[in-house]
Amino acid sequence: MSQSFPVAGRKIYMHADVLVPPVTGLLTAADFPAITDEDWGGIGKWQTMGSLGGDQATITTPYINEEYDDVQMGTKNPGVMSNTFGVVPADPGQIALYAAAGDKRLRAFLVEFPDAPVGSAAHGTVRLFAAYVKEPAEQGGEANTMGLMTVDFVKFKNTVRVPAAATGGPVGGV
Repeated sequence: MSQSFPVAGRKIYMHADVLVPPVTGLLTAADFPAITDEDWGGIGKWQTMGSLGGDQATITTPYINEEYDDVQMGTKNPGVMSNTFGVVPADPGQIALYAAAGDKRLRAFLVEFPDAPVGSAAHGTVRLFAAYVKEPAEQGGEANTMGLMTVDFVKFKNTVRVPAAATGGPVGGV
């Protein structure tokens, strides 16, 4: 049985460059900058993580002369990943999110899980995805709470899974 890991310890990065997706087909790891690329910038004070999955339409066709509807699977929608961050005005990753918001260009994102094997060049399990960044929405709270902002990433196509590895990392070359 393999070990499971908590959400705590995951890290999120956005690449500094705009992502140019392939014209056809699904995204692969080769469509993204290398995990070790130093232009992966971490985004600080990540409080809640949105969904990495998407949705698929269900096609239901009823027939008068049949007791059950015919059900088939339709097209897929990569979904929206809604994330919450504690507001830190000087955080380079948050500054980059504001700069990317609404510019209508895809950005590369990377989520690293806290399951890296032991090794100096190890990286944890990684999820790569491309998304548009919507305008961050800051909200207040009670006196003893931190200011928060919610940022939606409108995902483009599929999320790519990269297994943890003892070599080929770490993320951002750090």
